[in-house]
Amino acid sequence: MIGLGLCALLTATSGLPGAETTPAAERAVRRVRFAEAAVFDVVGGGSHARAWAAAVSGGYPWLGARGQVGVGPRALTVGADLEMARFRRFRPAAVLALRWVDRQRLRVTGELLLGWLIQTGELARRGPNAELRIRMAFPTGRVAPYVMLGTSHTLLTDRTTVITAAGTSRDLSFRHEWLPRATIGLAVAITREVGLELGVDLAWYDAPSQTPSIPGFHLGLAFGGGAR
Repeated sequence: MIGLGLCALLTATSGLPGAETTPAAERAVRRVRFAEAAVFDVVGGGSHARAWAAAVSGGYPWLGARGQVGVGPRALTVGADLEMARFRRFRPAAVLALRWVDRQRLRVTGELLLGWLIQTGELARRGPNAELRIRMAFPTGRVAPYVMLGTSHTLLTDRTTVITAAGTSRDLSFRHEWLPRATIGLAVAITREVGLELGVDLAWYDAPSQTPSIPGFHLGLAFGGGAR
């Protein structure tokens, strides 16, 4: 909101008689104009009240979709997130986010995701999932390098059936799956409402018992609206 006011002030001042628009002033206007771009909300986390953003992404091995809307101060945000890996691993989740640092060139946001993991195939898994994320974005004009760090935890249920001559017995056990992850990428605002983002995804399934996974990548399309 401060950025919008500064942008209006710079624009109005440049139109005064005798006023000259310098290259530095033009760059300042561009920086402020795109400070609240929807794609920056997606990669940096959180949206201001009455603003919304959404994104779809595709790559290897992840596909995803996300929607969020700002509902309170400090970019308090609620939303929904869907992740898929090779069309065999699905994780729908609800999102709650709060922006800890909100500056023109730095955003730091904490996110909590609560959902359910479903994995099909030979290594079928399912269970409740919780993930904590920290998002950092560094907007400069139309572009914003960003970093996402996450730790995902799933409570898996194992059912074992043993059939013997004496009869059948069933055993129920629980185990924990830990998935640390990180994404490094770059977002580009085409307009305030539409943008693109490209990222490299690092994940470690079943850490620390398994070896780290091969890095992946994704390309996303972000869009949004509301009070920007």
